[in-house]
This record gives sequence, C-alpha cells and structure tokens, in this order.
Amino acid sequence: MFGKILFGKIRFNGSAVSRLDTTSIIANIEDEDKSLSNFLTSSASDTVLLGTPNIAKLNDDEENGVLWECRQGNIDWFGLQLVPIFINRIQKDPSSRNVVISITDATTEVEKGGRMGNALASAMKKSKFDGRTSITWAEQNNGATVMEGNLKLTLSIDLPSFLPLPPGFNAIGSKIIESTCKERLTQNLSGISDAYVIWATPEVEGDTTELKNEESVKEASVQEESKEEARSRTNDLEEEKEAAP
Repeated sequence: MFGKILFGKIRFNGSAVSRLDTTSIIANIEDEDKSLSNFLTSSASDTVLLGTPNIAKLNDDEENGVLWECRQGNIDWFGLQLVPIFINRIQKDPSSRNVVISITDATTEVEKGGRMGNALASAMKKSKFDGRTSITWAEQNNGATVMEGNLKLTLSIDLPSFLPLPPGFNAIGSKIIESTCKERLTQNLSGISDAYVIWATPEVEGDTTELKNEESVKEASVQEESKEEARSRTNDLEEEKEAAP
C-alpha cells in the first residue's frame, strides 16, 4: 500500500454543494430585462462566474463556450504556496436555467517551497486539475430566487519515484481540496448575488428638485435674516438720533 503511494499518481478529490436565496429585482425596468436569468446568461456575469478578477478572454465561441484564462488565488498546501491557472469554458443554457464553468486545461505556479522540498514543488508544477461548477436558479412563489451551486474538483500529481510520502496522504490532501471547494463555492454564490443586484438596480440620481427647494429655503432664510439685521440697525440709529440732545 505504501509502495503504491510512493510510485503512483496521487489524486485529491473535493466537492461542494451550496444554496443561496437572493433578492429578485423587477424583471423589466424601462423596457430592459433585468431578471437574474438575463444576468446569468449574458456576458455581464462572466467575471463573477469565473470567481477571480485575474482573467483574460481567449476566444468568442458562444456556441461551444467562451474560453478564459483565470489566475486563481493562492492555496496553502503542505507549506507550498500554489497558484493554479485554469483555462475555463463558460457554457450557458437559458432554457434550463443552467450555467456550467469547466476546467479544460490548467497549470500550477509554486510561489514558495514547502517543508517537503523541491521535489514536491517540481511535481506540483506538473499537476493537473479537472473540475466543473454548475449554477442553477429558480424563482420561488414568494418572489425570491434560489441559486444552487455544485462544484467538483480533482487534483492529480505524478510523483517522482524517490519521493517518500506518509500513508493517508491522499485522504489528507482531499480534505484540503474539499475545504477549499466549500469556501470558494459559498463565496462565488454570494458574489453572484451581489453583482446581480448592482447590475439590475438602476442608477438613481439625487432628487434635484428637492435639493433646489432646500437651497431656495436656505437662501430665503439668509435674505430674511439680512433684512432683519438691516431693520434692527435702522431702528438703533433712529433711537440714537432721538436720544441725542
């Protein structure tokens, strides 16, 4: 058993399921469809669906799915600081209210070595990721919209024959991947909800009429105070004249 771990390919598997109730915006505002369905199935949602701001668009193949290069956040893995770079494909199906983000290729950068030495760091650079995220949504009778996410991720590593690893290494690594999946999926759904509300809510300019009215009232008040002060000074002068011998 231990020998198989030493000379084989280790696989770390993780998965997560999450659900989020989100606010529904009025479907049509000024003849513009602002529904969650339109947001998720349009290009407006691409960045938030990918889950990272560090992206670069690689093609415009709407039929087979647009490809993106996505640099992920750092992962602390046995003392190694890993930076996965995914090539993601986004496929959107408005009829079934489903969006799928899949990994078609991946590379891994190692920003900092760990306690297991350069051999493992070198192996991690050749690691392979396989995974997909599925987002579905449905409107409820109370007007809210429920989003559900399903994330699966597998990390495969070809180990050098001389690298000693302890028993249970796959289980330990899978727990790390599982925890990362749950955290990222929860953050992703929350980010989608926030991005949708910002996209769907129309920009409301300040009520200029009310502002002008307030300014007019202030101006009138200042003018009235100035008149009152002038009348007061005039009365003082008249009183001084009357009091003079």
